[in-house]
Amino acid sequence: MPELSNIQTYEKLNGNNIKPSIEKFAKVLARIGVWNPDLEKQFESLEWKVEDDGFVYFSNSNFGFFKTHFSEIKVRPHVLVWTPAIDKTFKDNWISCDLLIETETIRNFENGNYKESTFELIKMLVKEMATEFDETGIYFTDEAQDGKDFDGIRAIDRNKLWNFDYALIPKKLKELYVEKPENYKINETDHWMETWNPDHWNEKK
Repeated sequence: MPELSNIQTYEKLNGNNIKPSIEKFAKVLARIGVWNPDLEKQFESLEWKVEDDGFVYFSNSNFGFFKTHFSEIKVRPHVLVWTPAIDKTFKDNWISCDLLIETETIRNFENGNYKESTFELIKMLVKEMATEFDETGIYFTDEAQDGKDFDGIRAIDRNKLWNFDYALIPKKLKELYVEKPENYKINETDHWMETWNPDHWNEKK
């Protein structure tokens, strides 16, 4: 299975009601140009089933990879639910809404840096996610970083909060992120902190 990079965000659920989050994710997918009748049908048929490890994987879904309005590079929608059955750090059900990207399409493995124009693509996709989601940040991660951002928020673990290469973080979470690693850069607006690790980008900001 190819290595995957991930644009991910998280929302707390009201019980097991995934519909509000799914509807917001569908709006994002429509705006970036990947929404289609097959995806709509699959979203409508998502079934809640908590597995032994505490996750809801929605294994009945088989979302494919699609080109967006922004690039020939394809993304794959992904939805996952985290429940209190996972461990004691979970008091509620949470959903993650993700855009998966095959890493080989955006990263040069010879030097570890992302390819030309990847920075702008990721910024555009993250911005579209941010139009609907602002409970946590929207994080761009590789496979090694995947999910650690959420662990950091949930457990207030400052060693895990900065496990991403790029993120938009709502200003309401600013106090969590006051201890910035030296190699990260930040731009602030009225509502968001845009932050990234320039070490991995060809287009350093």
